[in-house]
Amino acid sequence: MKIKQFLKINAIAILAVMFIGSIMSFKLWEKKSVPVTYFYNSSDITAGAFANTSHWQTTNASACEDEGERPCSIVVPDGQTLSGVLSGKNNDQVLSMSTNRKP
Repeated sequence: MKIKQFLKINAIAILAVMFIGSIMSFKLWEKKSVPVTYFYNSSDITAGAFANTSHWQTTNASACEDEGERPCSIVVPDGQTLSGVLSGKNNDQVLSMSTNRKP
């Protein structure tokens, strides 16, 4: 009997706590993201060109190979940006970070 009375008196508070809990679970889920792969889609090989974010896209315009003078792709970890990953890097450093090459 006391349980029913307690539930009647606190029904709105119980519903509010349940509602807020469900909303918070969605917000935590939204914050999780996956790494993003960027592909080098430029023919520019001048000094510093590989660190130029405008030369990178999330779609690949040409095939990647094992050897070549341009980078093929870079995976940007969750929570980081492409500009943050490439910032201050020279062409050799970007090449060492990249996966495969483009001729």
